[in-house]
Amino acid sequence: MSVHTPTRTRSIRAEAAERTAVRGLITEPEATVSGAPVYAPEAVLLLLAAVLLSPRAPKPSK
Repeated sequence: MSVHTPTRTRSIRAEAAERTAVRGLITEPEATVSGAPVYAPEAVLLLLAAVLLSPRAPKPSK
């Protein structure tokens, strides 16, 4: 004979504030692991322009 007896459960409805709180916990943004600089291709062009536009070193006099 089985000891298990079936039980009925009522559905629980969350209020709007509770749903907002749970959604906020689920969709929490990831924390930054490090503050290291990341590769930016546009920075290469800026660096190249700075090198090309910089004044040349003076030539030694003879």
